[in-house]
Amino acid sequence: MKIKIRKDAKAIYISSLKPFPIDWHWADILEKIAGKTIEVETEYLFKNQFNTVPIPGVAEKGLRIMQNLVEEVIDDVRPGKAKCNWCGKVSENQLVCMACGHKDYLEVF
Repeated sequence: MKIKIRKDAKAIYISSLKPFPIDWHWADILEKIAGKTIEVETEYLFKNQFNTVPIPGVAEKGLRIMQNLVEEVIDDVRPGKAKCNWCGKVSENQLVCMACGHKDYLEVF
């Protein structure tokens, strides 16, 4: 699974925070990855954000990228799955969590 970062990611980030303080280090990172396609770590999946694998020269541990900064999701592994808000696991079943058995806490991707 990969994501393509919007070319205007830095500008989106900055405008979304006004009037709050801007983390200029994070803004500079977004400028470096703008327009690039980046591999996503799929161990922990979310509906509106993505954890990337480490990016050489940018992030040793990877980054958390919010959906509004993503132009495209490539080979998305989330369809047909749901995240359980009870136990935090990703379920292959959208009706009942395969990990804990709860059914009222599933958030479909």
